Amino acid sequence: MNLFLEVILIVAYLLLFIYSITTHPFFIKSGIKPLWLSGLFILKVGVGVVLYLIYTKFYSVRSDADIFKYFDDSQVIYNALWSKPSDYFRLVFSSPPDNEYFHDNYYNVMNYWANKHNSLFYGDSKLMIRVNALFRIFSFGSFHVHSLFFNFLSFIGLVGIYRVAKNFFSSHFHYLILVVFCLPSVLFWSSSVLKESLLLFFLGILVFNLQKLATLAVKPKVIFYLIISLVFIALLKFYVLVALIFPLLSFVLVLRFQKQKVGLIYAGVLVLFTLFIFNSDLLFNTSLVDTLVLKQADFLNLVANTKAGSYFEIPLLTASFLGVLKAIPLGILNSFTRPYPSSSISLMAIPAVLENGLILMALLASIFPMFTLKNWKDRATNNWLLFQFVFTLMLFAIIGITTPVAGALVRYKVAALPFLGLFLYYFIYKRYLDKG
Repeated sequence: MNLFLEVILIVAYLLLFIYSITTHPFFIKSGIKPLWLSGLFILKVGVGVVLYLIYTKFYSVRSDADIFKYFDDSQVIYNALWSKPSDYFRLVFSSPPDNEYFHDNYYNVMNYWANKHNSLFYGDSKLMIRVNALFRIFSFGSFHVHSLFFNFLSFIGLVGIYRVAKNFFSSHFHYLILVVFCLPSVLFWSSSVLKESLLLFFLGILVFNLQKLATLAVKPKVIFYLIISLVFIALLKFYVLVALIFPLLSFVLVLRFQKQKVGLIYAGVLVLFTLFIFNSDLLFNTSLVDTLVLKQADFLNLVANTKAGSYFEIPLLTASFLGVLKAIPLGILNSFTRPYPSSSISLMAIPAVLENGLILMALLASIFPMFTLKNWKDRATNNWLLFQFVFTLMLFAIIGITTPVAGALVRYKVAALPFLGLFLYYFIYKRYLDKG
């Protein structure tokens, strides 16, 4: 595309998105001033440009650069729109046949269509490629337009999370905005053509509609949005869905059984969830624990072949209850603290190191008010706090016991960071800021 036309297209979409952000009721009802919303979105777009420059200046092999993987593969599908439209629509909107024709013309031509691991535990790259192939109709092949689209989607998700969180605070919303929108890893990894952008979009849709289950009359579209968001989360990163099962089921049961104690329900569901995890082969013909062990082994093999610079040692998993239980504390600790500050860390790791320090300081500041009973008296608030806390611990445990590379760990925990930030900020707010 001509550079001048591409700039015109980028500016046009940017203005369109800013117009939507400042006029659509979904954004207006957040209570954030339109100017601030526009500024936050432009900040994300700017970070996306920085990410693009990093991946173009410091990555010599484009096919290995994460932000280009799915965009480049989508060109193969998009070309079919003009040569054989039926193939395009089958590839984008359905499950095309697993035959020689599609392998020769599409699957084998793309680098990331086929999963390396035949396991439901792994996220599916097909969704990202399909979304990019669909966006190409409107982008005319401009990567920066795709980056704008993904930025807008992740921004919708973050606004959805913010709107839910705002119900539990009565003042100091500027700090709440920083917690939801401006955590370095969230801002960095959700601002381009990456799975994290779509993941935050669907997580935002999920929690935004989850709060509506507390109303007396639940509309069918709420259930529809919940199901759709869970399906797409599973397609993007299945382990995030696994981390969601326990807190999500607990949250819904707390709404259903109003006379039961919140903590008791979460404890009961934890027992059932543990039984489910260690007997999942009876339902799926696939053991989630065995898959967890396999995922760790695959990651260790990958590290051995690529010599990842941010590698650190983790205990080898065994497919037993005690084996997994023993690995969880260190896994959670690694998720909280990696990467460590050192003279050899990369430039891209510095924001993550600073973020870890900020989170640990927030954790220390929130411990005392966390154990103050007066902060746990409201049932609805307790339910949300436990949902956020348990989801964070579940995700941190899963990635911490399987991921021996700090660079990958930073990205994998992005899905939980807004919820961890909100959980910690609630108690800091109650102790130091709330005058009510």
